[in-house]
Amino acid sequence: MKDRIKLTENLFEEFPEVTAAEWKAEIVKDLNGGDIEKLDWKPYEGFTVSPFYTEGDLNGIGYLTEQTPGEFPYARGNETKSNDWKINEHITSGSIKEANRLALNSLGMGAESLTFLCEAGPGSISGIPIQSARDMTLLLKDIPLEDVPVHFRCGLGASGILSLLILEAGRRGIDKKKLSGSVDADPLKSLATWGSFPAGERRAFEEIGSMISYLNVNMPSYGALNVSGHHFHDSGASATQELAFTLASGVEYMDRLTKMDLTADRIAPHMRFSFSIGSSYFMEIAKLRAARLLWAYVVEEYGARNESSKKIRIDTRTSSWNKTVFDPYVNMLRGTVEAMAAAIGGSESLNVLPFDSSYKRSDVFSLRMARNTQLILKHESYLDRVIDPSGGSYYIERLTDSLADSAWELFKAVEGMGGLAEALKTGFVQDEIQKTRNERDSDIASGRAILLGTNQYPNPDEKGPKRIDMGVSEKPLRRSGEKEMRGNAGSGATMEELISCMAGKKSLLGDILPDKPAKPEFVIALLRPYRGAEPFEELRLAALKYRKENGVTPAVFLLPVGNPSMRNARAAFAANFFGCAGFRISDNTGFDSARDGVKAALKSGTKIVVICSSDREYPELAPGICGMLRDKDPDIRILIAGNPGEHIEALKASGIDDFIHARSNALRILRKYQELSGIRQQGEED
Repeated sequence: MKDRIKLTENLFEEFPEVTAAEWKAEIVKDLNGGDIEKLDWKPYEGFTVSPFYTEGDLNGIGYLTEQTPGEFPYARGNETKSNDWKINEHITSGSIKEANRLALNSLGMGAESLTFLCEAGPGSISGIPIQSARDMTLLLKDIPLEDVPVHFRCGLGASGILSLLILEAGRRGIDKKKLSGSVDADPLKSLATWGSFPAGERRAFEEIGSMISYLNVNMPSYGALNVSGHHFHDSGASATQELAFTLASGVEYMDRLTKMDLTADRIAPHMRFSFSIGSSYFMEIAKLRAARLLWAYVVEEYGARNESSKKIRIDTRTSSWNKTVFDPYVNMLRGTVEAMAAAIGGSESLNVLPFDSSYKRSDVFSLRMARNTQLILKHESYLDRVIDPSGGSYYIERLTDSLADSAWELFKAVEGMGGLAEALKTGFVQDEIQKTRNERDSDIASGRAILLGTNQYPNPDEKGPKRIDMGVSEKPLRRSGEKEMRGNAGSGATMEELISCMAGKKSLLGDILPDKPAKPEFVIALLRPYRGAEPFEELRLAALKYRKENGVTPAVFLLPVGNPSMRNARAAFAANFFGCAGFRISDNTGFDSARDGVKAALKSGTKIVVICSSDREYPELAPGICGMLRDKDPDIRILIAGNPGEHIEALKASGIDDFIHARSNALRILRKYQELSGIRQQGEED
């Protein structure tokens, strides 16, 4: 080994050290003397990313360069032997038997953990309708609970679902200490997305305290508290905001629970953090590394003595924000990039959303494709075998540090307001996310941010889904009436009492949950999760509806004339531009004269004409074309594909209605021309 190291050292001695100044000089040379700062990237995260980094950029950040994986503060990972993660699959269905069938199929085809979606709210339950011990038995039939982590996304039903799981383990004779997984008590998420605490603020946190007290003694490997960042991400937050606000959520829980005489070492093992992973590949890797780093310091401040308590437990899910209804197979590519980032960043559990999850309940095929993404990353790409594979990258190390600093500053601002709950009440969190949301929406509207197949490069032959149906069923919560513990979950009742209540032959989940929301102690502005593609999808869906009702889609006539290379490029741009809104494109290879183009346009009967030429030729060509078109059809709309600068006002005066180019707000223009064509957006009145 020593000889091999010596050989490597000798090898590198043959290469002279290259300084940062020399690298910069070479880049400036390639830019022909241009300004290197033009290559700086200013992401939504609020800091500048340089075009290159060297070893000197890591000076002063020893926690990234001096510690090894498994060492505090764990930026380089919690583990020392592998980078393995659990392949998780989300299961939902309106039928308990079908949910069980899907779960068993998933396990047989490579899934390593399961998440059952059974969201209980006041008076109702959506997803899998688990309401009794018998239901839980049917759901978990043949699932080896000792070997498979089982998670439940159950909303207000956390303690009730946990009780039913405990009863099922007892029925099978399974030692509860062998159970792993979690329920997702997360009242701060409820506050952000409901506008209040649906079961009351005090009750919500007491329920968590009761569960953690029970789990500490009886189920040390099971989680009760899910600190979610999904609702921040899905509302348009940057990685900085998602990280800062999720961290603030974790601190709020630590504050509340330590006041209940629970120590950090009793709380932390039962907390799991959930992050969404977007397609900004390196930023998402850095986000998970920064999360481990910051949480380790937080828990240390709370007096944790056990090293394991300082290791954050991270579950990840590929982003739903950037998934699209149109060209949905592209979602597979997005999911692959995101899954790679999660794996390299050190996620402990990962769910890859199926490619069709944005418009319907996924079937066996789409679930299999999502699962296989992870199986390939493990068994053919071996990402589970290399600990902290991004370690040593000057770029990612520096990105981790920059993101941690940026998130910490925002976190401190939240703490200065009294914590996340207070920051939500004042609207600070919502306002900060809205700013980023507005930036993202503007970038998508103008095409600066590309959603492939949606706001750029659409498939003109795509018919889209017949309907958008997420397949989420909702059923009323039933109650037996035999045991009156209505609404007592988290209101003084211990877990032992709740388990006893749910053990009755006729006991139902509704027996321990309120049938209506508690009277709001306050109401806040809501976070509004959405997908970035939705505005463009509404245009396409409206066009499809128009075609179904009228038998034809409004067309756009392209009139290429003049310089062959420029007219072809502009025609391709215009076809792509209007194709994103579902217009039928009357494409032409080009006309020898403007008169020939006008003649063809009038013959087509099309009401929207786009002149495609060079900016230099428009002042000469466009006025004549406008005159000939308007002479025969005064209502025709005429646009120019391009941005002819100082000639714009004169061209408008000659009859040009609009200009489309790379800086245009495509969404605004497309809405305008859909309305002029008689295409109504969803929700518009006749």
